[in-house]
Amino acid sequence: MKHFFLPLLAAATLLAACGGATEQPAASDTQSGDAVETKLGDGIYVINKVKPKVTWAAQKLTGDGHNGTLHIESGKFKMDGGQVTEGMVVFDMARMEVSDLTGEDKASLEGHLQSGDFFNVETYPKAVLNVSGITEEGGQATLAATLTMNGKAADYSIPVTVVEADVPGDLKGLAIQGKFLLDRTKHDITYHSKTFDDKLDWFIKDEVEVGFSVIGVPAM
Repeated sequence: MKHFFLPLLAAATLLAACGGATEQPAASDTQSGDAVETKLGDGIYVINKVKPKVTWAAQKLTGDGHNGTLHIESGKFKMDGGQVTEGMVVFDMARMEVSDLTGEDKASLEGHLQSGDFFNVETYPKAVLNVSGITEEGGQATLAATLTMNGKAADYSIPVTVVEADVPGDLKGLAIQGKFLLDRTKHDITYHSKTFDDKLDWFIKDEVEVGFSVIGVPAM
């Protein structure tokens, strides 16, 4: 296979484009700091499907790579006391796209990503990001979440920015942006991983850079 993938996310939507990979805080099973508070009313906020953006970027150890987008099927957050207390985002993995290729090359790589080498879409057509809250410490907001992808769940602590946003109808929504490094091996995606195979002439990095930018609007 002359192409390779590196998924997601896996999740949300943060950043219209991913730049070079950057160091991110290690994943954590617990939250610390103070809850991020807003002036938004309590209730359920659904992700606006008009402008959500989730991007992924993956590289070989040689520096070559590919990038693309993930499709959000649905998503919602719960606000309680002006704070995000929980949420869920569902991704349709069959609609994962490659952005840097066209024609037969694009179709070939997208088909490989859907295969058992990577996301095994026939068995696991959806990926789900469950959010357990957003906290702030030292001026940095962090989203705590569990991503279930390829049938395997892993916890992530994701640096984000959270601001109120104007939405149609003179309402206020919640805009969340961020990026993080997704460890594909935590989701049992080990194709051409140096961690699991030291006999290859080339390898795909275990970390996939994921960016997202979403807006939640009050559910009517």
